[in-house]
Amino acid sequence: MTANRQLLSVVEDIYDTTFDQSLWDNALTRIVEYTGAQSSGLVTRSATDAIHVTRHVGCKPHFLQTYLEHYGQFDPTHAIRLFDVGQIHSTEDWLPIEEFRKGQFYQEWARPQRLEDAASVLLDRSADGFSYFCLMKGGGLVDDNLRRTLAPIVPHLLRAVLIGQVLHQQARIAAPIEHTMDELKAGMFLLDGIGNITHANQSGRDILDRKDFLRMEQGRLVAVDPQLNRILRDAVAASILGDGATRSESIALPFVAQDGERFIGHLLPLTAGRRRNTGIAYDATAVLFVSRASLDIAVASDIIRKIFKLTPAEARVLLAVVEFGSVSETSRNLDIAESTVKTHLGRIFTKTDTRRQADLVKLVAAFSPPVRS
Repeated sequence: MTANRQLLSVVEDIYDTTFDQSLWDNALTRIVEYTGAQSSGLVTRSATDAIHVTRHVGCKPHFLQTYLEHYGQFDPTHAIRLFDVGQIHSTEDWLPIEEFRKGQFYQEWARPQRLEDAASVLLDRSADGFSYFCLMKGGGLVDDNLRRTLAPIVPHLLRAVLIGQVLHQQARIAAPIEHTMDELKAGMFLLDGIGNITHANQSGRDILDRKDFLRMEQGRLVAVDPQLNRILRDAVAASILGDGATRSESIALPFVAQDGERFIGHLLPLTAGRRRNTGIAYDATAVLFVSRASLDIAVASDIIRKIFKLTPAEARVLLAVVEFGSVSETSRNLDIAESTVKTHLGRIFTKTDTRRQADLVKLVAAFSPPVRS
């Protein structure tokens, strides 16, 4: 199998997870094999710091259990929440590798598994927490070759996760999708190669009845915004060519209604994998999901990091100091040396024009939303 064909096969398996979440284990296995990594997982951490590994491959049950019970709280990868969605990062982006190797997380959890580094991608971040994809590597650090290999997969991984959230927030869907179309709160439009609507669920018909940001003109779905309509038209046309032709710019289409209400659209090809049967049944090459956009409140740390130009490592220490108070507690919970905490604190004080830890608490409070949505 050629490299391009192998990549397309991996992408096909990733998109099939949108219809059947149980297929994630297979998709993660394919990604591990394709990149030459050792293990992989999808991880979420809630606003209350509860850690949940939603899917994983390559990690033995014992190590998974100890991660959830103890070592996960020391995992420096959770600093991924301080970065932008969709970017590939490794351990050295938030912690010097020498410092990482001295810590309890590496010595007692990663090293026994011969894990040396991880490539991580933030998938979603909101007031409720964050989720990320993690690809763990043994026998060396994440290098440019691994980044180049993983990069073409990331846009499809993001799209599959986002569409999966739309489909599965109301119900578990493992049966053919047509059986549950009208149960979805999200609008759903099955489209042929030129954008004609071959089927719409009830929520989709309600959107069309508004005659607002999306309309039907001579049987074709049209976005009122010209730029979004061009992206939609091009993405639908590309869907005929399959998963590999899906462009990253069509991951999310930000629609705005006349009254200011915001909606997000996600397009998925139906010309490959297990999705092909749905496409054939409805003479469709793609499906567009449209749902109301939830308010994504930027956490205080993210705002402060950007305003005061803190590094991810400094932002990580700032959050821990505010939460745990003392340098020693921050050191213990971040699994780094007290001297490292003090070094970061000195830089934070300088950048934020503060002098005491109490000032940092006030600073974070000032940028925090008064109510969690």
